[in-house]
Amino acid sequence: MRVNLLAKRYAQALFDLSLENKLEEKVAGDMRLVGSVLAENRELRRVMSNPVLVGPKKVKILNSIFEKKLTELSLRFFNLIIRKGRETYLESICQAFEDIYQDFKNVVGARLITATGSDEKIRKNVVEKLSAITDKDIVLEDITDKDIIGGFVALLGDYQYDASVATQLRRLKKNYAEKLK
Repeated sequence: MRVNLLAKRYAQALFDLSLENKLEEKVAGDMRLVGSVLAENRELRRVMSNPVLVGPKKVKILNSIFEKKLTELSLRFFNLIIRKGRETYLESICQAFEDIYQDFKNVVGARLITATGSDEKIRKNVVEKLSAITDKDIVLEDITDKDIIGGFVALLGDYQYDASVATQLRRLKKNYAEKLK
């Protein structure tokens, strides 16, 4: 089974259970916390993927780290994941849960990449345009990348609108090279 499909299935099951218990906000916070700790801590990822360590040992390790910080539902879910031998997918499951939760909240993340940073007026304009397209609330991440020289690149899910000077220069160069042939 592919990792994304597996992660989505486990995340959806947890999300449905958290909705049933009216704990979706808390569980979403739990999943963000565990996901960020796993993303930042290489050693913990290695422990979770270590086939020599048995499941109960991994459960003890996770409980010692997160016991006081997570809801009972989240802790039981992580224990189940480890019992099923799926602990190497924890980070993917956390990300899939976040995606499901954002969709439930009718929120979508977008990125705006500019060479010098954007002001509030530009960000507001981009958010309005993207909201009109998607009918969702937009959470905009502003990124500065001097390599694009000027203009902007807007990323929304799998879609990209590239109006950067660097891309326009590459296109001009390619067209000019083709005409010289």
